[in-house]
Amino acid sequence: MSTVCTWFNALHPEVQAAIIGAIATGLAALIGILTVSHQIRSQARQARDAVAEGERRKIKAALYDEILTSSRDLSDAAIELSNQLRMTNLDVTLAARAATLGVQFNTPSARFIRIMQLHETFSSCALRLIFLIESRRIIDPRIIVFRTALSSVLHDARQYMFSDAIAYVMPALPVDAPNGGLFPYDPPSVEAAEILCIHNDQMIESLNDAISYTEDLLTEMQNCLLGDLFGNQINAREPIDPDKQVITLSNSDLVEKWFENNTAWGVDIAKAEAAARARFEREEA
Repeated sequence: MSTVCTWFNALHPEVQAAIIGAIATGLAALIGILTVSHQIRSQARQARDAVAEGERRKIKAALYDEILTSSRDLSDAAIELSNQLRMTNLDVTLAARAATLGVQFNTPSARFIRIMQLHETFSSCALRLIFLIESRRIIDPRIIVFRTALSSVLHDARQYMFSDAIAYVMPALPVDAPNGGLFPYDPPSVEAAEILCIHNDQMIESLNDAISYTEDLLTEMQNCLLGDLFGNQINAREPIDPDKQVITLSNSDLVEKWFENNTAWGVDIAKAEAAARARFEREEA
């Protein structure tokens, strides 16, 4: 080092200045190259992050569209079946009262086969949404609570269609003859019409619950999938009836327990699980 210093000091001042200038220029160039390289890497990383974020947003939007479509299909099916049951209540009640008074009445337009078709459409839509929920748990595992809610509604719908409706609705409705026209039709008694309305109203209430649960699902999915994009959060619905369940991801554990302990579906599930455990214990013994 001392030799270099001695050599440098022995040089002419102009040569020293030139060497210092060259070294400074080289250092400046090196710093510039390093700075530009860092900026290029940083910009490339930012570009990759931007592309990845854009793809994530596309995936989130696609996931929401899937759930929106299935939810709307279920709501539409529930509304159509509800409207049919309301019209059935009105037509049968009017016919029953008119027949009791001995006056002319209009034959109800509802047909049991139509109610069965609408029930099948509703059930299919509910099952499709349940399958979609099960396959999209990566969004948030807690969304499985909506499967529980819809399973409870399906349980009630099956009870209605294959028990209550066959016992009380089918006998009260006219039947189309194969060659046109109707088979002879006598309206039910006023009491039988009232019982029909009770069972139909119970089914309508279950259908309204299904519509409400799809609304809750869409609210939670908007908050999960689109909230960061728009910077907003949607509040949960607030039903007038305090006994009605509002499903959110934050209260999913409480809602799961409520369905298990307070619905016919939950009672039947508990019975089935108890029977399965008992059978397993007998087999193991």
